[in-house]
Amino acid sequence: MRGSIPTPLDSLTQVVLGAAVGHATAGERLGRKAAAVGCLAGTLPDLDVLAYPFLDPASELLFHRGLTHGLAFGLVAGTALGWLSWRIATWRAPAGPAAASPRPWILLWVLVLVTHSLLDAFTVYGTQLLAPFSNHPFAVSSVFIIDPLYTVPLLACLVVALLRKAPRWAAVGLAISTVYLGWGVAAQAHVRGTVQDALAERGMPPERLLVAAGPLTSLWWRGIAEHDGQIWPVSVHLLDPPRDVEIGEPLAPADLPPAAAESRTGQTLRWFSRDWLVRLDEVGNTVRVADPRFGRAGEGTEAPFVFTWAVSTEPPYAFRQLPLATSLDAEVFREIFRRYRFTRPDPAGDLARSTSDPSRSSTP
Repeated sequence: MRGSIPTPLDSLTQVVLGAAVGHATAGERLGRKAAAVGCLAGTLPDLDVLAYPFLDPASELLFHRGLTHGLAFGLVAGTALGWLSWRIATWRAPAGPAAASPRPWILLWVLVLVTHSLLDAFTVYGTQLLAPFSNHPFAVSSVFIIDPLYTVPLLACLVVALLRKAPRWAAVGLAISTVYLGWGVAAQAHVRGTVQDALAERGMPPERLLVAAGPLTSLWWRGIAEHDGQIWPVSVHLLDPPRDVEIGEPLAPADLPPAAAESRTGQTLRWFSRDWLVRLDEVGNTVRVADPRFGRAGEGTEAPFVFTWAVSTEPPYAFRQLPLATSLDAEVFREIFRRYRFTRPDPAGDLARSTSDPSRSSTP
């Protein structure tokens, strides 16, 4: 995995969202072509990855979800592309309803580009909504990058809208997906309080705490807490009480040499990780560091972190992202889907977890 190329399912979500927004916005005027244009517009911001062959690793991290994900880009580019789409429609069918006015086209493009960026901001990765004026990454972290509970209802409503030629169904799907995003924010606030209580009960009040939705669900959550100079991974189900919060082995914050830390490499990694960077090991003049916000590609401490870099401690302090050799197997997926439970787990399992040493619990 090089840079931060979006996964196919992540792209599918944005395509579905774009089609739904396009059809709900302009379906009455433009027909099904509104959904088709929405698909194209929903894909456009993520095409920033096409620039990766021309960028160094630091620039890749800075560029992805940058300019093309800024709200200004949505307004300016959306207006321009909407007008261009209208001109093309006028050229192809001068007397057709699609060429009557540029307003539906412009509104479609602007809304699809803006909603793409806003949805990305709900994930843990971070989206530079104020680009190009600021590179601050906004990250709510209340929804996983791939969540069927968001995408499937939206897709179902979109299919009904297209089959029945009824754009209102696309609007219904958008309403459901928006409510789900609100649910995620509320669930995150609840889980954050649970984790804070759990850490306080164990004498580990955190200096910092991040709680993010777990893989494929808003029912299982993972996080990282900074306490006593170390970073502690946590894992918790939405329905768990504080005593059942799982705390993993502590991780040491990255301590790059001062010159490396102040280099473009060090500053970029610090910016990207929001100061959550951890140190894994050191071999010769190379230090391996990771961003624990994204967790591991699998279960257990042997699973690799999703984002890991090898950093040179000598000038020019170059770094490269390490390929993701996943440890995903059937057991991992069974564990993920087990966390989709809506009832409290059995008391015996609760008791075993609550009486175990927190430092021996598995990491998320």
